[in-house]
Amino acid sequence: MTNRLKSFLTFALFCVLPLLVLNWLSFRSATQNIDAILRSNLNDEVDELAHHYVLFIKERERELTVIANGPLPEYLRNARTPEEVALIDSSQSQVGPASFASAYAAREAIINLPGYYANIACFDSSRLPLFLIQPKGEAKPKFRTKDFLPGLIAPDESIWRQKPGSTPQCSIISAPSFGYLRRCNLPVFSSAMEQGSLQGVLVADLRVADLFDEGPGGSLANSTSGNRRVIVLDAEGKLVYHDNAAFRNQFVKNAMPDFAPVAADIVSSRNSGIREYVSVDGEQWLVGFRAVDAPGLWVSVARNYTAATQAARQAGWRGAAWSLLLGMALAFLLNFLYQRKMQSLQRVTESVTAIAHGQLDQELLVRSNDDMRLIADGVNLVTERLREQLAREAEASQFESFTKLSALLTHDLKNAIEGLSLLVGNMERHFDNPEFRADAMQGLTTATDKLRQIVSRLSNPVNTLSGEFKLPRPTDLIPLLERVMAQIVDPVRGLYEVEIKLPPALPALADGERIEKIMENLLLNAIEAIGDRPGKLTIEGGPAGVGKVFFSISDTGAGMSPEFVREKLFRPFSTTKVRGVGLGLYTCREVVRAHQGAIEVDSKPGYGTTFRVVLASPAKSG
Repeated sequence: MTNRLKSFLTFALFCVLPLLVLNWLSFRSATQNIDAILRSNLNDEVDELAHHYVLFIKERERELTVIANGPLPEYLRNARTPEEVALIDSSQSQVGPASFASAYAAREAIINLPGYYANIACFDSSRLPLFLIQPKGEAKPKFRTKDFLPGLIAPDESIWRQKPGSTPQCSIISAPSFGYLRRCNLPVFSSAMEQGSLQGVLVADLRVADLFDEGPGGSLANSTSGNRRVIVLDAEGKLVYHDNAAFRNQFVKNAMPDFAPVAADIVSSRNSGIREYVSVDGEQWLVGFRAVDAPGLWVSVARNYTAATQAARQAGWRGAAWSLLLGMALAFLLNFLYQRKMQSLQRVTESVTAIAHGQLDQELLVRSNDDMRLIADGVNLVTERLREQLAREAEASQFESFTKLSALLTHDLKNAIEGLSLLVGNMERHFDNPEFRADAMQGLTTATDKLRQIVSRLSNPVNTLSGEFKLPRPTDLIPLLERVMAQIVDPVRGLYEVEIKLPPALPALADGERIEKIMENLLLNAIEAIGDRPGKLTIEGGPAGVGKVFFSISDTGAGMSPEFVREKLFRPFSTTKVRGVGLGLYTCREVVRAHQGAIEVDSKPGYGTTFRVVLASPAKSG
């Protein structure tokens, strides 16, 4: 470690560390204040929500009491026949003025109730149901005066023993169709006095979730941000209410497993308080809760503590960054003043900087008794070796260009020779066949043309190495495939099973000469992969989505490992062949990329390989 670095780190330690400590103390104080405010606000929110809930259910009980003591007794007295009972439904015809008036008054009092009610039913003194009304809010309510569904709603047995002036009996129940309900039972007496006779019972079900969604506390229950949640639990650990309706009437351990331990603690506490938990996404939440309905339910409000303290954390990080920058700047200034007294180090620094910027003719000259003498000698030695290394790399670059040209030409010669080898190998068996001789002559002509092209590329190495080629133009790939198959596939049809799935035409934007070499290379690779074993060769082609076409070549050879495909397949000079050059697939990929296309491979050891080339079609360019 140099003296300059040592001094700078020393200054930085004494300048930065105190600033960081002060920033940490400030951040800690801010988070503690936020925590205290958040907990206080949570208590207030929970108290307000519970208070609204209690007031709201008392208001509903008063509504029901007014009905039980008002028009309903008169209706029960006048409704003596099924027709008169049916007058509660407005679609029924009038039977008598007195009966109709009492039925009308009872109906209007009930259907004008808010939409929190799921069911409202009335039973006569014989405990038989008289009517069932299902309010629909703004929609028309549903009436039923006969054919009652068994088990839908029934009064509590203890209500039949109540006396005039008794309060409604309410409890929380769970109904499959409506979720959680608050069921209230009210006796209906012929007179509010003590001697009044029991004429019937009014039973009303209120949807508990609606009490939080639409009641006076609705503004508290309905969250406008994902950083606040309102949750209502029952004694069994079920979600009576949740901001997300999909979670309602489910066990906490199933719907919110991260909240389950806190929910169990809340239910067991039977009081109020604040708890903490960490959500599945790693965020910390504070939960305030309070028992209501003595204590059939627990209302809770959860606040995202991580989001609430995010601003403080960001301010803390900004403060730390400013502390670091300010401390480093101060340390740099002190170090600069200190270094002015070390002129020899300054001269060495300037010379090393010049060498780092490419001025390799620099030489460090210091006094023999200078402490920097060893560093200067080392830099001079490295500079000399670097100059020698650059000279050697310049020579190696020239040889690399020649090697690359040789490898490319060797690969093309190899493909041409293998095509001729396949032709000659089948000549002894099929020479007497006139069609074979014609195909053989065509193949020899094609191979001769390719050899001329290779010689031409050898005479013009600049274009050969630069990869220049003609601009892609509309080209039918089918004639190219047929020409290559005639040269490479037809001679081996007796050795392998060949399956061809090609459309009549397959237009693409391509340089036909380059694409034909890709087809030739992939077919030769497929035949070599199968080798002397029986196998199957498949050539396919067709559309590949909007504005694209493809052709693929599959073999049932040995296949390749995923590691080889991922790390070596398309790299130059990487091959699994004993006499391969390792440039075929690399060249194929570069040509396809130049065409704005893609080459895909699907290979599995022991099952074979499929190469798929995707090119743009002329329709896409238009």
